[in-house]
Amino acid sequence: MQEKLKRIKELLEKSFVDSNKKDMYIGQAMGLIDSLLIDTTNNVNSTDLSIPNHVWKHVDKPTNQTMMNAVQRHKQVHEELSNNSITQKNTQFEQLK
Repeated sequence: MQEKLKRIKELLEKSFVDSNKKDMYIGQAMGLIDSLLIDTTNNVNSTDLSIPNHVWKHVDKPTNQTMMNAVQRHKQVHEELSNNSITQKNTQFEQLK
């Protein structure tokens, strides 16, 4: 919420400086104010968004190992593609006649 308020202040200050884009900056500030109102009405904390239990039934909860597994899979795919590349196979092309 603090970040949104800071952003609103910046946008309003920009609207004073640049009169050509005044409407755009004010419109963006109004959009942020609307989102703050919705968040406070729904009691939503912008840093803590709970995931419903029926969603967790279908996914694995993330752990520290999750990212490492993704990195390892990326490395394996990259190595496989590199091994299958034309330059690795020393392919020679015949001259077209």
